[in-house]
Order: sequence, then structure tokens, then C-alpha cells
Amino acid sequence: MQYQRMMYKAYLLIVLLLISCTLLAQELKKISISAKGVTDMSFSPDNNYFIIAKGNILQLYNAGNDTRIREFNGLVHSKTILDLAFNKNGNLLLSGGADKQVKLWSVPDGKMLSSFTENAHAVIGVGFSEGDKLVIGISEDGSVKAWDRETGSVLYTKQDFQKNVRGFAITKDGKYFAVGGGDKFILIYEAATGNLLKKIEGHKGWVRSLAFSPDGQTLVSGGDDKIIYLWETQSGNKIKEIKQQGWIYKLEFSADGKFLAAALEKNAIHFYNVSNSILSLKLDKMNFAAMNLAISNSGQEVASIEEFGNEVNLWNISSLNITPVINFKDTKDTSAPLILVSNPANIIDNKVVVYKDILDLRGIVTDESGVRSFKINNIEKPVKNGNFFISLPLGMGENYVNIEVTDVNDNIALKKFIIVRKNMEGEEYVGATAINHLFVVSINSYSYWPKLNNAVKDGNDLVSILLSKYTFEFSNITVIKDEQATRTNIYNGLRSLIEKIGSKDNLVIYFSGHGYFDPLLNEGYWIPKEANTNSTGEYVSNTDILKILNAINSQHTFLIADACFSGALFSDSRRGYTDQVEKFRSRWGLASGRLEAVSDGAAGSNSPFAKRVIQFLNENQQDKFAISELIQYVKTQVAEDSNQTPIGNPLKALGDEGGEMVLYKKKN
Repeated sequence: MQYQRMMYKAYLLIVLLLISCTLLAQELKKISISAKGVTDMSFSPDNNYFIIAKGNILQLYNAGNDTRIREFNGLVHSKTILDLAFNKNGNLLLSGGADKQVKLWSVPDGKMLSSFTENAHAVIGVGFSEGDKLVIGISEDGSVKAWDRETGSVLYTKQDFQKNVRGFAITKDGKYFAVGGGDKFILIYEAATGNLLKKIEGHKGWVRSLAFSPDGQTLVSGGDDKIIYLWETQSGNKIKEIKQQGWIYKLEFSADGKFLAAALEKNAIHFYNVSNSILSLKLDKMNFAAMNLAISNSGQEVASIEEFGNEVNLWNISSLNITPVINFKDTKDTSAPLILVSNPANIIDNKVVVYKDILDLRGIVTDESGVRSFKINNIEKPVKNGNFFISLPLGMGENYVNIEVTDVNDNIALKKFIIVRKNMEGEEYVGATAINHLFVVSINSYSYWPKLNNAVKDGNDLVSILLSKYTFEFSNITVIKDEQATRTNIYNGLRSLIEKIGSKDNLVIYFSGHGYFDPLLNEGYWIPKEANTNSTGEYVSNTDILKILNAINSQHTFLIADACFSGALFSDSRRGYTDQVEKFRSRWGLASGRLEAVSDGAAGSNSPFAKRVIQFLNENQQDKFAISELIQYVKTQVAEDSNQTPIGNPLKALGDEGGEMVLYKKKN
């Protein structure tokens, strides 16, 4: 009887152990994210984010759970994304794809910053060089390209393989990278120069995966010969080998360098202790081959992708006691971050005057080591790719602004200034005596675009009528035409108005020339005199124009554009007329057409648009009129005269407060 009891207890113990082991295996899988066609994934260095490549789509999640933050928008890859790489600070992301392109994104907003497209084959590996200066892309044929991240220019190319490659790895500090594939050898390069440093031989089959240890001293490789090799990076000597039962698809070190994870053909991920090669953890509850893995820098989870699988699984690996990544302070870094405020402009002696109840505070912070925190008036605010934007409510009178930026090495930069808010109704403004500024750009003689007949005449006629009949003075008029109308002169001329125009002054801007609309970027442009066709980098964009106008602290700004596609400047909002409307600040525009080509008119006359503008100004009998009257007249008459449809409305988000500019006739 006692024997039977002992056997029963033993049997019960075995059952309990089996149950506990089964439950443990189940508990190791934390979550599953549905992701059909997923090819790659990565945790950000700060472990805030987890990103997956799902076909040609990028999806950003909070690290450690299935809460999706966003899909990256913009000019996404046209084919499958094959590799992802964060920079050291985690604010930039590279993606390489089967469409032969490398793309640069900001994190976490998902804005595409650059596209590098001079590849002949699918891009299977991407990475940043030291200091994020270079973007490196490895194509399927083994060709290597490095671009300057800021300018996009190719700095070097390499082609040292005869067969296709599959493995790519770059050291954490971005100094070295390694490539391997069908040639069965591994090449190690210096990232900054592309110089070949070492050739490692030993594999008897394809090299499919490479990984550097966190300190860069060890390189691990695996592939079709079913052996994991560990090599000394500097010497290329073999340290050890770990035999497997199938192909090795992906290798990765834990953030502390103590463990090596291998995604295997035999439906499993193995974790080996690097010091003694002992198998420390096995994740084998998989239906198909483990094709990819990513270990979080917190050391708490590993993500996996299975062949033919339609999900990304996150597994709990806290039992390994991986030490989380800690960024130690660089005692040599004593330079504080740089703070640049772009809006409000004209901060003089740490003080600026505005006439708004809410100000869009904008600027840039930069630091080589990276920004740790950004505070406005002791409240922490986000910084995206070095840019900050805060809607700042303003009380009447003085508003104190304290900006404090701390970098990762605890260097602190401070910027303090005062924003003085004055009455929004502009009670001190007197329209009859206000200073009116006129800025005119007109171009007939283009170098590469078709020449125009009447643009210069239109500009001259407008200047003449405003000088002779309205309260404009010659000293406040700037005319840029033909040979003078280069992109530099137009941009600098507009920019100079920021300092020239006071808060109780008015501004009229007139452009007559070619315009262009880029449907891919949804952006309109003015075409300068010397600009080539199909070269938007040589044009003056609406974004640049509106940015400058937003910085001009005038009472009223009225922009008139007689150019093709000039309607891209405007929003679809509508405003009505109010009593004493000129005392409210305004930002209005009038364009000769919407997203359409417009007529230049017969040689020697005015364009249909300019003809009606000048006609209204010339025939007006009122002592003063609001610009909405001019706009309504021009819109109606030009639509009847031609096939173009002018548009006149407040400009987009430039601080319009419902007012209108009023033009006064000169007294005889």
C-alpha cells in the first residue's frame, strides 16, 4: 500500500510538472500582432517603439504591446520592404526594399525625409554610419552604396561579390559593417570610407545572417551549412562554432552582449550563453521555420516571424535576466544644445510684439549627443526630429517664455524672451495714414521656360496705378523683373520684408510669371527667371512663401499671383465682411486661377487677370474700398472673359483674424 502511495505521488508530481511546463510555454508568448506578409521588424534603441514592415507598409507600435501608433505615410515603397534600421538616438529610421530604394523617416511622426534610389537591385540591408553622417545600403547583388544623409549625394560604391548576398550587419557605433552571401565568405568594411578591412572565410554554404556584438568586438555568422560561427572582428580569427540541425536565418545579440539568439529552420529560436555556448532558452512552440527575430533593448521580450505565418509574436524572455541598455554619460561632451526660434521672428533684445491670442511657437534644437528633454516654462514638450511646435496661449501684456533643453550628457541650454501681446482689434491702426509696402516680381524673359508677353507690363502697370492714385510711396516699393528675378533675389527680397515692415504697416505682393504644381508633393511653386524645367529645387515653393509671410508682422498682407496653378496657395475657407474690418489683422490672397494654366494675353496688352485688376483700380470712384470688392470684381470679370477661374480667400494659417485690407485713394 505504501508503495502504491509513493507511485501515486510520483505520478501526480510528473503530471503537475508537465502541466506547469505546458503553462510556462504558453505564458512565454505575450501577444500576437496580425501581420500578413511581414518581412522585418525592429525595436527602437530607447525601447519606446516597435516597428514592423508589412509588405510595403510600415506600422509603428508601442514597444511590448499591440497598441499601434500609426502607419507611416508619404512616398512609401512600391514593393516589399526587406530591412529596417534605427539610428542610435531612435529618432530616425531607414528602410530598404525590393523596389531598389532606401528611404529615411523621422520617428515617431512617420514623415519621409529623403529617398535614395540609385540602386540596381533590391536593397537587403540598410544602416547609419557613425554620427548618422552616412546612409548605407546593400543591394542583393552585393553592391554597396553610401550616401551623405543631408545632401543625398553618393560618397562611394563597392562591388566585391560575384554571387548574391543575404547577410548584413553594422556595428552599434556605425564604424564597421559586414556583408556575406553566396560566395561563402564575409567582408568587413569601414563605414566612413568604404575601405575593405577584412575577408573572413570558413563557411561551406550561403551566409544568411550576420550580427555584431554590442561592443563590436565579435562578429557572428550563420547560414546553409547549419553552423553558427563567432569571429574576432579585428583579426578575423574564429572564436568558436555552434552546430545546428538546420539553416540559420537570423542572428542577434542581446543588448548586454551576454546572449546570442538564433532563428532556425527547425521551427525554433534558441538563446545561447555567449561565454560558454550553453543553450539557455528554447522557443519551439512554432508552426513553421523561424525566419526573423528582434530582441528588445529592455531584455524583456523577443519578437519572431515564422515562414508562411501571418503574425508577429512577442515572447517573454525575462527569465534570462538580460541587463537593460544604459547610455552612460560622455564626460568629454560639455557643449550645450543649440536653440533656434523661427517663430515669432524679430525677437529684438529678448522681446517681441504680437497681436494674437494664440502663437505658434516654432523652432529647432540640435545637439550632437542627442536631446533628452525639452521644456517650455518648465513643462516638458515633444521634439520631433529636432523641430518643436507649440500652440502658446497669450494673455494681454507681457508673456514670459523660458525654453530649457537638456542633452543626454546633462548639458543644459536656456533661452528666455518676452512676448508682448497687444490688443487684437488694433485700435491704434489708422488706415488712411498707414504705410503701404508693395513688392512686385514680374518675368517675361525666361531662360528655359517659354517666354511670356505681358508679365513685366502687368507689374509695371500695377505699380503705376498704385503710385499715382493710392497711398503708396516710391520709397516703399520694390520691383524685381526679368534678369533680376532669380530665385535668390526673390527669396531674399521677400525675407527682407520681415525686418522692414512694422505691425501697423500693410503689404501688397504681386507675382506675374510662370507657376508650377507638383501633384506628387501637393505643392505649388513660382518659377524664377533662371530655373530649369522639371527641377523643383530651383523654384520658390508655396511653403517657403507662406513661411515668410507668416513671419511678417504686418496689419494686412494681400498677395496677388498671376501664374499657372497659383490657386494652390489657398485654403477652402470663406470669410465675410465685418464693420471696421480693417482694424482686424488680415492675410488675404488673389490668384489668377486655381490648379490650372492661365492666359498671358495678347502681346503688348495685359493678361486677362491683370487687365481686370488694373481696370478696377483705375476706374474706382470710392475714396476707399476693402479688397474683397476688388477680389469679387476680378473673379467675376475674368471668369466671363476667359476659361480661367480666379480664387480669392484668406491665406492658410497665417494669423488672419477676419479683417481686410482697405486701400485709400490719394487726396488731390
